[in-house]
Amino acid sequence: MQPVKITALLILIALVAVFTFQNTQAVEVRLYFWSFTLSISLLLLATLMVGLLCGMLLMVLNSMMRTRRKQTAGTDNTLSDRKDSLWDS
Repeated sequence: MQPVKITALLILIALVAVFTFQNTQAVEVRLYFWSFTLSISLLLLATLMVGLLCGMLLMVLNSMMRTRRKQTAGTDNTLSDRKDSLWDS
């Protein structure tokens, strides 16, 4: 790794550590019939992870749809080429 990347990573880790130690207050989270208590930093970390997972899932689904569209577009072109060749005969 380049020294700049290592330095940026260390600064980011330090900021996350400071944020975690400064936000240890417990909060109650209620979702319908569930209720639990955890620190603000853990709640934000869990929210970040859920957001990242949702984004990754959407990215994978989008990639799969693009691949499927390319495959079907390729078969449409070959079918139209075949029709043209049949009419030429």
